[in-house]
Amino acid sequence: MSDWDFLWGLEGDALMDAMSTGATAEEWAYIERMEEEKEQKSNKPGRKRNTMVFIDAENISCSNAASIDRIIHEIGEVAEVRYYAMQKDPITEGWKSTIGRYGYKPILMAGPREKNKIDEKIIKDAKGIFDKNKSIDIFVIVSGDGDYTSLVQFLKARGKRAVILAAKQVSQRLKAASSETRHI
Repeated sequence: MSDWDFLWGLEGDALMDAMSTGATAEEWAYIERMEEEKEQKSNKPGRKRNTMVFIDAENISCSNAASIDRIIHEIGEVAEVRYYAMQKDPITEGWKSTIGRYGYKPILMAGPREKNKIDEKIIKDAKGIFDKNKSIDIFVIVSGDGDYTSLVQFLKARGKRAVILAAKQVSQRLKAASSETRHI
């Protein structure tokens, strides 16, 4: 099996995400197994997976992962948790262990570090999920960065709940725009 065989059968955004993450075939296989296990556990009658979580790993330390995981499961039935980081960033390296511990999906950006690169990817992905998956009612942004204010306003204007999870520092604009702000 070549390093890229796992891409067969993927198309569109799923293919682009898989190619841009830098994850190995083994890591993707593990992620798929974890997602299948979560799917089986959540297929209980009356449970709707209605919550999507986006973690800005540049703004939130991986030391908060246990707290994040506890809070997001209090908020709703989690469909997926994604953490976003630069592929070769020593600051966010610790987040890679979340794959094994929590089954979070890594979205690892390649190329040079650019201002707001991760913020823009999270905003694009959240709007894409809004367009494609109408069962998602709750969007959780794990960051205190004010750059997400327009996304939160977009989601709320369309009847979605926009929850912010952040450490101590939270943009006042973001906090005011959100449906709810919780501290990790």
